[in-house]
Amino acid sequence: MADRWSIVTECDMLSRAGVLAQALSAEYVTYVVGPSAMLVIAEVGDRPDGNAVQSFDGLALREPFPEAAAARLSSAGPPLLGFVRVPEGYVPLGRLENTVSRYKPVSIDGSPWPFSGEGELTWCQLRLAERMPFDVLDQVRPTPEQPLPTLDWLRFLPDDPMAALRDFVAGWYADIPADDDGLDAQELELPEPLLVFYRAAAGRREVFGLHNQIYTADELEYEDDGRLQFGAENQGVFAMLLDPTDADPVVQYDGLHAEQEREPLSAFLLQFVLCEASYSSPFTGFATVTEEQARLLVQPLHRVPLQPMRWPGDPTRHYVTDGLVVTTAAAPDGSIEVYAGSRHRSALRPLRDADLAWERFDG
Repeated sequence: MADRWSIVTECDMLSRAGVLAQALSAEYVTYVVGPSAMLVIAEVGDRPDGNAVQSFDGLALREPFPEAAAARLSSAGPPLLGFVRVPEGYVPLGRLENTVSRYKPVSIDGSPWPFSGEGELTWCQLRLAERMPFDVLDQVRPTPEQPLPTLDWLRFLPDDPMAALRDFVAGWYADIPADDDGLDAQELELPEPLLVFYRAAAGRREVFGLHNQIYTADELEYEDDGRLQFGAENQGVFAMLLDPTDADPVVQYDGLHAEQEREPLSAFLLQFVLCEASYSSPFTGFATVTEEQARLLVQPLHRVPLQPMRWPGDPTRHYVTDGLVVTTAAAPDGSIEVYAGSRHRSALRPLRDADLAWERFDG
């Protein structure tokens, strides 16, 4: 391990805060507020929803915050210095920067929102000035191995994409209980692939998309020409439409550079779900790479045997292994955007070996 990341003693660490520093405890983190610096001392461990190191360059903090710590995190005062307490001592993370903060409104005089003032700090993301090497990351945020969803669903392709969709959703979202789809009572006259999607997604809001969106049955919109708008891009840039009288209709676009998708609705809905898995899962990675780097990255993975999509780039392809979906999308400048996603942090670990400059990586 490089000297930069070598363990320090408690005495050495505390000296960096300055004299008469005040120690304030919260869940899995201690704040030491001093005249020279505020120390943020996290406990070792992998806590995706708690106070902990989350990635090679990020540390997340959540409420409740001691008042003095919240004030320092919300101001441009003395520097923030990060540490992680391990059995041998303290691993220095170096200088931290508060890059994103969230607040909840707090009214002092009872006046309704909006009112003057920032409110009460509820969450913040601290960015490391220097990224941790992966061996240091494993020391401060050890990642347990977990059983991963298998690739059994892949055997249905390319002949039966609806069966593949059902099996993928059941395995990928096994931790989210399925629910009654309620479709029978609505007597919907819709293409069978869309009904299959609704039944697979019932009770699992994530399947409808956290980035782009497939509409729920009560959100469907009919156009004047009889076409059905069944989804949209997350900022409304383009809409997805189909002919509801077709058994497996062509997916059409309004507002996109392309008029329609290559695959029909049955396969497109699986591709949509795979895209969302790579963009919006709890653990993700993103990088912009060359064609050769992308080729090497996906070489150990299984290519999903469907025609490429037209967004977010054309072509867009999917590659998978147990518990992991990787999407590659061609950019206009010839580069390749890589999106990787999993519901299990450990599934991203094989991508560490790729010689990529990940802009974001949670593995």
